[in-house]
Amino acid sequence: MLRRMDAAWNTLRRSVAVPQRVAIVCANHLADRLAQKLVFESRRPVELLGIFDDRNGRRENDAQFTISGRVDDLIAYARENPLDHIILALPSSATGRISELTARLRSLPVDIVILNESAFEPVARPLPGSGDAIWLAGAHLSRLVERPMSRFGKAAKRAMDIALALVILTLGAPFLALIALAILLDSPGGVLFRQQRIGFNNRVFGVLKFRTMTNDAPDQEGVGGTLPDDPRVTRVGRVLRRFSLDELPQLLNVLKGDMSLVGPRPQAVNMRVGDRRYADAVTQYIERHKVKPGMTGWAQVNGSRGGIRTLDKAAWAVSMDLEYIQNWSIRLDLLIIWRTIGMLLSGRDAV
Repeated sequence: MLRRMDAAWNTLRRSVAVPQRVAIVCANHLADRLAQKLVFESRRPVELLGIFDDRNGRRENDAQFTISGRVDDLIAYARENPLDHIILALPSSATGRISELTARLRSLPVDIVILNESAFEPVARPLPGSGDAIWLAGAHLSRLVERPMSRFGKAAKRAMDIALALVILTLGAPFLALIALAILLDSPGGVLFRQQRIGFNNRVFGVLKFRTMTNDAPDQEGVGGTLPDDPRVTRVGRVLRRFSLDELPQLLNVLKGDMSLVGPRPQAVNMRVGDRRYADAVTQYIERHKVKPGMTGWAQVNGSRGGIRTLDKAAWAVSMDLEYIQNWSIRLDLLIIWRTIGMLLSGRDAV
């Protein structure tokens, strides 16, 4: 009786579970063996995207699975589509190749794991959540790079974003209307300003702000940053910037799903530090896009609310963003929101 109940439960769990989406990099006998297990033997629902390799001619005689594309094709796909695991099918001795591929793939919001020659040997299965072991279709894999959030974590963060954004917009609607009226009375032009910025997974989106500059002044590409006492900023704009009220329309970006309440602040597409583009000047810059950008973030509540004008400050801000990504939790998000409220009420570090 208990066995039948257990079997029925496992069948139900498999029927409702969301498949794990997996891609394999490097075409060899290890990749073929895992692919067969994933397709024909996995107890958990798995969707195999394919096997990817830059070396199109390197296929073994007994290979059953064809190459789906090059590594760059996989990267382009993962920028636009959800993916859970990228598996490197390489022997442990291929240290150079492992390092090269890890460097190319680590900016993606996925787990990067390695399947080596001992992955199919029988071993004692560790307790769930222990170490960096991942089990797929009976193969034990070692995690090289961990994705920032699980599916449950993403869902929890999204639910919090929607709930808080709706509350703020509903309660603050009269106040937002007064801000819009003040902008219209203060200077000619529209109420809102849209600027192209880099978001989750390196995608570009249009961020919304209340207009704080004269109508002919805003920089759509972010080449020229705002300076202290910038003459382009209007009278109402100075007040809005001091208390970051110009950012409130980004609550609509949060509801749309382009942004989160908390995360690395989205940078303008061509934002510069000195004479160099931010993305070119700071190592690991692209890794800050492994999570959605936020209206506030760990860097902002630790002193990076003002403009960034030096390479050292830019590198420090990126390090803060990466620290947030590595340590993300709902509790940390709530702490950042609480500290942001205190910072905004004081008007500290505003530009």
